[in-house]
Amino acid sequence: MKKIAVLGCFRSGTNFSKSILESNFDCEVRNNLLGWKHGFLPIISNDSSVTYEVSYDAAYFVTKNPFSFLVSLHKYFVSARLNIKAERDFGDFVKSRIIIFDGSNPDSVQLRFASPVELWNAMNWNYQSSKDLIHVRYEMLLKHPKATASKLANKLGVSAKEQAFVVPKNEVKRMNDKQQYTSLKDMETNKKFKSSTYLDNTYMDSFDAELISFVMANLDAELVDSLGYTDMLNELLSHRSVIG
Repeated sequence: MKKIAVLGCFRSGTNFSKSILESNFDCEVRNNLLGWKHGFLPIISNDSSVTYEVSYDAAYFVTKNPFSFLVSLHKYFVSARLNIKAERDFGDFVKSRIIIFDGSNPDSVQLRFASPVELWNAMNWNYQSSKDLIHVRYEMLLKHPKATASKLANKLGVSAKEQAFVVPKNEVKRMNDKQQYTSLKDMETNKKFKSSTYLDNTYMDSFDAELISFVMANLDAELVDSLGYTDMLNELLSHRSVIG
């Protein structure tokens, strides 16, 4: 069975993608084969004594559009209080410094960003700059799970299982590499997953005009376009303008 590495910002959909791939394809998706799944890929110089041991067959990273990412990240921060140091109020959270770290490791170093928007820029720029990582958008996995997952699996070189395609109905667990899962049910919580929150773009209700302007002013437009979000953001802002 092929071993697949996954990377992505906090709340980008790494666990959701893992549940779909492992449930429908012959593969094992691992979180920390590249160090820490929510961390940077390191730069290793040609003359460095450090070597990068590759222990996976293929790798991918997941992105979530910056607006839904900000809402998801804030919700996680407020509810879980793990791995993040930031402001509690949503508006302040979006515009202020954020620090992330691996709370499971008492010796974890920390990463500091001017704002969660810069976190989205910096982390995803790092991931997309690697020629070895395949990109998948969380929104496409939600909207077209079978087609999107099959396309990703084909690029990863993994084969589909001989069964009906299954998708999580409930929210998925926060999974780590020490845990073993034998079915999709093992990966799910008992809480119903409200995909409509993302598909209907209701997360935009959290942003007023000033906050939207801040996000757009601080997003890296080249990265947004490279990841395939330009048209989506234009539609979100156009729809918000009509409503407003």
